[in-house]
Amino acid sequence: MKKLLILLAAFSISAAASAQITPVKTVRGQYQKSQKQDLTPEQRADRAAQKLTKSLNLSAAQSQQVRQLQLARIQQQQANKGQAGTVAKADRKARHQAMKGQRAQYDAQLKQILSADQYTKYAQMQADKKAKHQAKRQNKG
Repeated sequence: MKKLLILLAAFSISAAASAQITPVKTVRGQYQKSQKQDLTPEQRADRAAQKLTKSLNLSAAQSQQVRQLQLARIQQQQANKGQAGTVAKADRKARHQAMKGQRAQYDAQLKQILSADQYTKYAQMQADKKAKHQAKRQNKG
């Protein structure tokens, strides 16, 4: 009888331990990218505007202006992405500089829409995001 109880206890422990093993998850980045690619530019602009509205407490007018600015930026990025395959390796630096200029233009337009406090908070959020990204890259390599 004792042997049967010990055998039963061992079986239940092994069954419980095997039930706790989780399946291998897919790569997080691939999952997120596939969802982002399914969205239209308008949906992506809406999502970005909603996120900024929530985090910066934007007014309705500011939110609409940010949405329009985001939509223009997303459409410009898609146009640039379409040209990416045709750009020669030597032209990559020029393309990179153009992208930096576009980013600076976006930031300048956003600065006109936001108040000083809101823009300061936005700049801090971007700096935190950049630091987090760099930390991830350093941990990977």
